[in-house]
Amino acid sequence: MSDNKNCLIDVLKLIDNLQKCSLQQGSFDNTCSRPFLGMSSTISFFNTRPVTFFLCDNTQLTITYYVNGVANTSNVFRIEDINDSCVTVRLLVTNSDGTFTSTNETALINIDCICAIKCLNDISLSL
Repeated sequence: MSDNKNCLIDVLKLIDNLQKCSLQQGSFDNTCSRPFLGMSSTISFFNTRPVTFFLCDNTQLTITYYVNGVANTSNVFRIEDINDSCVTVRLLVTNSDGTFTSTNETALINIDCICAIKCLNDISLSL
């Protein structure tokens, strides 16, 4: 389990650093560990690599949050920070056209509970 945890932390740290640096380079590489974020076709640079997490029981992590008393859920996240064995994520809303919108909601997740990460295509978000 320790090797899996270290691997996940390494990937999360890489994504966090990429987003903080928002390197301005394009890429056709579509893996979680590619060394930079891609560039959109409109010449704007991406600042987010959305991720989904899978728990050790093979279910996708979904977080419920409330806006004006109405329950919403999110299973797509933007990594905001990594500390020891925890990752702070911003919850993203999946729009009907497949794009994402950033929320003001964040969550702290224990990395020990995560067994897999799925990276989605890089995007540009208003943060």
